[in-house]
Amino acid sequence: MEKDIAKKMQEKIKSNKVFVGLNSTLRAYKNGELAFIVYASNASEEIINKLDSVDTEKYAYTGDSDALSIACGKSYGVTVLGIKK
Repeated sequence: MEKDIAKKMQEKIKSNKVFVGLNSTLRAYKNGELAFIVYASNASEEIINKLDSVDTEKYAYTGDSDALSIACGKSYGVTVLGIKK
């Protein structure tokens, strides 16, 4: 199942159908644009608590924020990634 999520995540990243960061992901949820959320294994409790209030699928990325940023092709740490519908 994790490979399926990674594949979907890579497809959406390549087509630029992602929201990077907690705030943009939460905004996307409020606007009804969110399919699911991926968060890094080292996400803080505060971030996880905020994500718990979101009623959508959530997946814990096996790597930390640096590994997630590499997967996204970003040069900065990515803790939360929202995937567009």
